[in-house]
Amino acid sequence: MVYLKKTSNFLVSPNPENQEKNKTEYVFIKQNNHYIKLLYNDLVFVQSAGNYVDLLTCNSRRFVLKSSIAQIQHSLNYEKLIRIHRSYLINIDHINEFSLQEVTMSNGCILPIGKNFQDSFLDLLLNISISA
Repeated sequence: MVYLKKTSNFLVSPNPENQEKNKTEYVFIKQNNHYIKLLYNDLVFVQSAGNYVDLLTCNSRRFVLKSSIAQIQHSLNYEKLIRIHRSYLINIDHINEFSLQEVTMSNGCILPIGKNFQDSFLDLLLNISISA
């Protein structure tokens, strides 16, 4: 049985109690009275814009939701989506390159890394990278 958790902007499935054994790989985004399936792997980054957030995908689709970036991060609960700035969440699978101050994403966008998020971001990525 599939349980759909309804929120104002999107639906998430399956049932949260079964989330460990049935990892959700997608979310349904509500846009103009329709629900569009968004695969987590397709999500490149999330950008905050006041009371709204923009979800940008690898195929250049953009979804606008009335929500905070913290609510989106909590609701999606996707381990590869990390915070790098007070205005940005990124999918680490779509990082092309990074430095101490910025990240270049697979869609060509260059995003800043906030000072408050540098240490946790660099710790995470340096643990999965090798030096030449």
